[in-house]
Amino acid sequence: MQLRIPSNCGNSPKSELVKNLTVHFAAYELDQVFQFLDDNISWTLVGNTPISGKAAFRSALENMSGNKVAKLTINGIVTHGKEAAVHGEMTMEDGGVFGFADFYGFTSAKGVKVKAITSYVIQKTQN
Repeated sequence: MQLRIPSNCGNSPKSELVKNLTVHFAAYELDQVFQFLDDNISWTLVGNTPISGKAAFRSALENMSGNKVAKLTINGIVTHGKEAAVHGEMTMEDGGVFGFADFYGFTSAKGVKVKAITSYVIQKTQN
């Protein structure tokens, strides 16, 4: 997978964690992702039914793993207190291009375990 990440996206421990989570999600490296998730993780992929718990989360990600990310671009990461956000673009192996924004809620301000993720994903039109 090709990566484009601005150098300032890892300027704090929480930003570094969000950057790494985003890369691991895109690569479907689930074991690396799951070490940072609270057991009661809640994931809302906007437009779909929310998913609760690690088992349901893993199942949902495995069902999505058929079309791999060929190129991941992170445009920015913002963190504050118990929250963080990342936005960027994914180009898939089949040529589809998606813009995304993920909002993370952590169990504490230290940002060690993720308790909630809200994801916005939209397919971009090709010109």
